[in-house]
Amino acid sequence: MTRNRDGFTLVELIVVSVLGVIVLSAALQVLITNQRTFTAQSAAIEGQQASRMAIEVMFNELRELSPADGDILSMGPSNLRVRLMRKFGIACEIDVGPTASPPRIRVLDNSGDDFAVADDTVLVFADNREATGSDDRWLRVGLVDVDNTVTCLGRPAMDLEVDTAGGLFVNDTVRVGAPVRAYQYFTYGTGLWLYPTTPYLTRDGTPIAGPLRYPGTDGLQFIYRDALGNITSTPTDVRQIEVRIRTGERVMGPGGDMVSDSLDMWIYTRN
Repeated sequence: MTRNRDGFTLVELIVVSVLGVIVLSAALQVLITNQRTFTAQSAAIEGQQASRMAIEVMFNELRELSPADGDILSMGPSNLRVRLMRKFGIACEIDVGPTASPPRIRVLDNSGDDFAVADDTVLVFADNREATGSDDRWLRVGLVDVDNTVTCLGRPAMDLEVDTAGGLFVNDTVRVGAPVRAYQYFTYGTGLWLYPTTPYLTRDGTPIAGPLRYPGTDGLQFIYRDALGNITSTPTDVRQIEVRIRTGERVMGPGGDMVSDSLDMWIYTRN
């Protein structure tokens, strides 16, 4: 008796296997392409967010600079060290005369953050002759003690016990209503100390944006201009800072394409 032994021949199995490999290869190629596209888009978005965040931070802070009063400590094509205001108050009582014990300035705190001895130094505005602005200046004053339990004009205030060593206040007049600033030092630049292979925009070692384009020589650039728009290398003459941010991130490993974004901004300082 004969039985029906229908099945696939070897040739048919080979043909089906080849077709299956072709279909799977095409599907895998589509997945790889989609993954690369998604990775590139994600890298582009991250670069845009990084550059915009960097510009936003620097715009809000650098426009408060007063180069004429020494807020720019050092400047270079890819780094900038500045003195930034962190707290602000208005003098409502002043007792810094030769008989003051201790010399103090009572301040209405308008910044929402108490002054502290740890801040080390504040700047107090000396108006001197009221009829002219040519002799106005900021006095760098050390803090000895701070009492934040007092009031002034019916509002919470702080008593700042100040250091008058070196004849401070002898030839300068600080009046009621004078601004009082507490400040900190920050450096903007491409630093390698936190991330040895990728430069980031940093403020004293704390990354605020990145990665910048690698190598970092063109990831962050500063151009300094005076009141006439001419490029200057003198910190006290700076009236405009042009900031160029270039972010960059490689897609699919070190040999992949570089996805980058760039932003330029012109920041005008206070004076």
